[in-house]
Amino acid sequence: MNKQNPVAQHCMVCGESLAYHESAVEASCHYCAQPGQALILCPQGHFVCDHCHGAGSLELLPRLAERVKSEAAEEILEELLQLPELPMHGPEHHAMAALALLLAASKQGAVLPENFVAEAIRRAMQVPGGFCGYAGACGAGISLGIAVSLLAGATPLKGAERGLANRASALGLTCAGDGEARCCRRALRKVVREGRAFLAVQLGIELPALATETRCREMARNRECPGKSCPFF
Repeated sequence: MNKQNPVAQHCMVCGESLAYHESAVEASCHYCAQPGQALILCPQGHFVCDHCHGAGSLELLPRLAERVKSEAAEEILEELLQLPELPMHGPEHHAMAALALLLAASKQGAVLPENFVAEAIRRAMQVPGGFCGYAGACGAGISLGIAVSLLAGATPLKGAERGLANRASALGLTCAGDGEARCCRRALRKVVREGRAFLAVQLGIELPALATETRCREMARNRECPGKSCPFF
């Protein structure tokens, strides 16, 4: 796949600012030609499905997860955000809060399924891009619920575990609902910070605290950056 600008925050084909529609329109993916309905479309008619949007990054994410060196979940997240070809926004980010917390928990001896990295990515990629605005359910927020589900062994039939995972998602969504335009990185950082405390209180999993405050270096790439209103500015 030969994307003209794989790290663009806008159209991955031509670089135009994307149009965010209130109702879906019929479209076919520019790369795989798969027909579908799109809420987010380039003014030039280009549409890139979620699978193709994240194809390059998602191939590398499991390998990057295997090599993280940090112990603190916040620092692990920053390592994951160095993923090559990672756009400024998009569904590729949805697994990262779960992965940061799960990898940190595994380093502290938490019991997890052997395939927890692949399973976290699989579950998170079921959340479409733009879901934060179109369904009121940010992928980064749901990612906290995914992490807790895997740690607690939740299924739809386990009452206590299912409830805990839902409360985790609710906390994550509250973090993401901050009154600003979308920023995947801001949402992830807030969710991981609050998620660390949630794991300690609800699951007794104590994760190392972050040594220094996280500071964002991507302001120039985010045209909707709120500036000093962001706690990571």
